[in-house]
Amino acid sequence: MEKQMENAFKADRLVSIDALRGFTMFMLVGGSYILRALPEISDNAFFRMLKIQMEHVPWEGFRFYDLIFPMFLFIIGMTLPFSYKRRLESSSGKKELYKHIIFRTIILFILGLICFGYWDPELKYEGEVIGYYGVLQLLAVGYFFASLIMLNTSGRGVALWAAGIMIFYFLIMKFIPVPGYGAGNFSAEGNFNEYISKLVAANIGINWRILLSPYMIPTVSTALLGVLTGYWLQSGNTKEKKALYMLIAAIVLIAAGLIWSLSFPIIKNLWTSSYVLFSGGLTLLLLVLFYWLIDILKYQKWAFFFVVVGSNAITIYMLTHVMSFDNISYFFIYGIRDSLGVAQSLVIALLSSALEWLLLYYLYLNKYFIKL
Repeated sequence: MEKQMENAFKADRLVSIDALRGFTMFMLVGGSYILRALPEISDNAFFRMLKIQMEHVPWEGFRFYDLIFPMFLFIIGMTLPFSYKRRLESSSGKKELYKHIIFRTIILFILGLICFGYWDPELKYEGEVIGYYGVLQLLAVGYFFASLIMLNTSGRGVALWAAGIMIFYFLIMKFIPVPGYGAGNFSAEGNFNEYISKLVAANIGINWRILLSPYMIPTVSTALLGVLTGYWLQSGNTKEKKALYMLIAAIVLIAAGLIWSLSFPIIKNLWTSSYVLFSGGLTLLLLVLFYWLIDILKYQKWAFFFVVVGSNAITIYMLTHVMSFDNISYFFIYGIRDSLGVAQSLVIALLSSALEWLLLYYLYLNKYFIKL
């Protein structure tokens, strides 16, 4: 494993980005289940708090689990300046890059359909029609438009687009009236996004919430905040200066999100502009922590666990949707399941996470990296 660690921590690579991507995905497919199981073995206030933080807030507000989705999209945006620079230097130019963007968008969208099923009028998921509404579909939309914006404007242009999109979204959500509710209603039933979604569904018979509702607009800003961070990490400034300015930017974004939330609440299900800023600031805080520990102080061995996950993040996300690691784990403890008592859920969560990681480690050892 020492050799694999040396390869992972090459001097010319920002390992903190790989580790943060892996941390994000691990919390989605493994870590959150472990923390949710803790109150079953000891029902104390701390464990209950951890469990609550691993669940989405019902509507308005914010919990840690509400950070995972925008953080992954932010990281996608952050890697674009690096990956596109290499592609532009090694390919025939933007034409080939546009083909890659379109191909990647289509693949992400198709993988999202595989995860959640094709549209079926009889198939329901949390009251919604399954099909064109899912994590990977939303990532595809955010990635596509952020890529086009980045390739056709400067760093300042990216910042203006990010701000303009958030302001535009705020204006339509705040001031366009919804029949029966009026303007500026941010309830689950009376917001403009819900009105448009139901209007589209009523006319074409399919809930195309992601593609034909205002909800998808501000996700582009989340990706663009990542692009701006990628530009900053590419700059010639010292690592210490980069970390300091990212810390300042994180504080500013968090403060701006909280201030904006007084007029435009932090609501993940609407991806409000205040949610974009607040989640972006928290992502930057985590990035600064990883960057400082891994790329500046060179405390790197602990991060290898997450680097392995981050190297095949989409792979493990897909696998957890098409196969049950819990059932496989249950096979190993079947004979002793009764003796585990209240610890059974925790043991299954730990075993599932271990199996997922070992599979990813096997792929890592053999250099099987499924990247789009």
